[in-house]
Amino acid sequence: MRCRPIPAPLLLVVLAACEHSTPFSTVGPAPLGPYSQAVPRRLTFNQGDDRTPTVTGGTVVFSRLEPADTGTRERCLAWLPAEGGTLAGEACPPPQQTPADTFVDTWIEPALSPAGDRVAYIWQEGSLVSVLSFRRALLVVAPLGRPADTAVFAREIALPTTSGRIANVGIELSWADANTVWFLAATENIIKVKGGGGNRFTDTSFSALALMQLDVRTGVISLVPGADSAIAYAPAPPSDGGIWLVKSGAPATLLHLAPGANTAAAIGSFSGGVEDLANVNGVAVAVLGGGAGLEALDPVSGNLTVLPGLGGPVNRISAAGGKRFVAEVERGVVLFGAPANLWLLEVP
Repeated sequence: MRCRPIPAPLLLVVLAACEHSTPFSTVGPAPLGPYSQAVPRRLTFNQGDDRTPTVTGGTVVFSRLEPADTGTRERCLAWLPAEGGTLAGEACPPPQQTPADTFVDTWIEPALSPAGDRVAYIWQEGSLVSVLSFRRALLVVAPLGRPADTAVFAREIALPTTSGRIANVGIELSWADANTVWFLAATENIIKVKGGGGNRFTDTSFSALALMQLDVRTGVISLVPGADSAIAYAPAPPSDGGIWLVKSGAPATLLHLAPGANTAAAIGSFSGGVEDLANVNGVAVAVLGGGAGLEALDPVSGNLTVLPGLGGPVNRISAAGGKRFVAEVERGVVLFGAPANLWLLEVP
């Protein structure tokens, strides 16, 4: 509908009528909160794959693979309230720029800055022809609203470690403060198994080598003193200011690295090897290797508590405030891993 000129006294009366005829003017639905307040609480229902959550200021950011993208493995970044509800945002690698662009790009291991305005993550790039492994991994720090903008910081990971091995990827990113990003320097391992009928199964795993730190202001990456051979870490309580570590030489021992120290001291033990670690309200919660479950260790009393399972292996965890934490939980026990979703859990 087109509006004819209207005398000024009548303009306000009929203006809404003209505006109502504007085509395609809609208002989106309001964001929804969690369906249930119960804990454990499932946070994501993606039929693809949701991985590597980290929580900052009540927001969980993670790596998301839509069902339609399982063939290319191009993962996006997504974020939502840690208590659950509607996705607050999603950002994906840019599309192919030219027909000659044969690379697959995938974004993993995200972590929000303390202010929530920047995101650190790993940008992996590989070939569409052979997607068994990626040719390089970039450590990127970018504005949350423009994660593909690599002007702030982007560097290919090829880091020598004290073990003599070269790290080619970073995992378990987190922000120590507004200018420092921690991550585990690691190697990416591709396992290929040929099955019956000529089928070939592949699996990707990471082997952590050391805890590194990036100074975002200078771009300098260095080893955290005393954290060589670290395979899992978490910040110690804020009153302490140190770091909790688990090292490859003692994979079940919880170590404490005090501020300014170069040697970590043992403060407790888990029942088995540790794959991930979180400080949940002063309690050390560990993901045990091989899908063995979760354990909570009180470093003061030494009490060890086995946490209930959820029907599938837990791979990664992140403290979410108070006694709660977010976990990456696979949807069943399957050879080489099943797709995962995120859950909100709680220590006793």
